[in-house]
Amino acid sequence: MNQYIVEQKLSLAESLILIVEDDPINAMVIEDLLSGLYQTKIVHSGESALKFCDVQPPDLILLDVVMDGISGLETCITLKINTQTQHIPIIFITSMHDQDDQNRCWEAGCVDFVAKPVNGVTLRNRIKSHLTLKLQSDLLRRISFVDGLTGLYNRHLLEDVMEKFTSHVNRSNQPLSLMMIDVDWFKGYNDTYGHLEGDECLKRLARAIKDSLQRPTDMAIRYGGEEFLCLLPDTDHKGVEKIANLMLKMVNDLAIEHKLSEFKVVTVSIGIHTISRSKNTSLVNTLAKTDEALYVAKQLGRNRFSTYVTKS
Repeated sequence: MNQYIVEQKLSLAESLILIVEDDPINAMVIEDLLSGLYQTKIVHSGESALKFCDVQPPDLILLDVVMDGISGLETCITLKINTQTQHIPIIFITSMHDQDDQNRCWEAGCVDFVAKPVNGVTLRNRIKSHLTLKLQSDLLRRISFVDGLTGLYNRHLLEDVMEKFTSHVNRSNQPLSLMMIDVDWFKGYNDTYGHLEGDECLKRLARAIKDSLQRPTDMAIRYGGEEFLCLLPDTDHKGVEKIANLMLKMVNDLAIEHKLSEFKVVTVSIGIHTISRSKNTSLVNTLAKTDEALYVAKQLGRNRFSTYVTKS
């Protein structure tokens, strides 16, 4: 799985807990209390916590309230207004006992807090409770984003994922390539072989499409009935054209009979578009250009790819 989507942990022991504590001794004590139960990472400031979460969002954060630089409250608020990190449960580690101080912790968006000095049994039980809830929530979110027929992601995930991918384009100055894939003459296939065979055909094509992608960060989505969309971060036009050629070969190698096709087997057509920093990266604009390239591939005879050419 990749960092842009919901990662489903199989057990609590796989969960990553970020410990944010500016006192190294306190941080080591907390880490020792969790040793063998979870994966842990220590940072010593709010600034470091924000940077870490931007690269590798943890499953839960233990956050000291009072720190030099950005306070725990400010760090929590910043994480909660970021769509990529707002789902992470945050437990404050605090020495503050005043009710107003505790109210500010709740208002910042925490799910719980543990008083200093930390009681190990209390800490472990609260972490277990909140991680269990998160694991269940992540599972439900993941199910809602998966297409029931093909097992690929569905288009409900697209808008959220594109926002993350285009943000990455602008941060890293690395390109993002899209592939729109359409099954050639699929209505004729369904009419000839029936919808059950049509469903089986789509499942086999989905596997071939997914298997042609090269890296864990590449994503395959069932975009419509017989349309698929692939997102390939950090991939330029040469890289995506290489993948498109591989995909065409893998689909042809399936040799699924299609009497009404000019090729006598099921084939696909592919439209390609690559975006980079400073370009119009809106979802509507990007999909329109990718779809335009797909239309050209269809017009040129199908069973091929076409790359969007910027108009002068």
